[in-house]
Amino acid sequence: MLESACYLDPSSAYQTLSLGDLSTARLSRIGDQGAPVAMQLKLQGCVRSDGGRRDDQQGTLVWSAIEPVATLAFNAVADADTPDLIKVVGAEGFGLRVLDVQGNDVRLGRTAPAWFVSPGESQLTYYIRPERTAAALRPGAFRASLNVYLTYD
Repeated sequence: MLESACYLDPSSAYQTLSLGDLSTARLSRIGDQGAPVAMQLKLQGCVRSDGGRRDDQQGTLVWSAIEPVATLAFNAVADADTPDLIKVVGAEGFGLRVLDVQGNDVRLGRTAPAWFVSPGESQLTYYIRPERTAAALRPGAFRASLNVYLTYD
């Protein structure tokens, strides 16, 4: 019997995040931002092993003899006015930005920086933040979808 690689906890696989009440006053000018909402990604079954991966953003090799390396990529339909944002369906004039735990922008369609995975369970936190775009602001209900791709080496 072989130990398997990390896997995404089923409770993390399909999430619905509520951004709460978002007022047009808070997003009155292009670039205005709403409050970020946390998105938790839980990994289970991570085993101790060697791992390595070239970091696509920095071009450096991330390697360890005792810890595997993982990366994430976020894919979504991009906003037409601001392609760094996730397009929302329904309300208009804003999109959603993905941020890492340090508040850095996570680019859609690009692999996020690699990190070492500790054996056992791990939890990753990212944030979704509304941001005003150049489109006319139209209030209403909205939704958006974000796909997360995990690579574990």
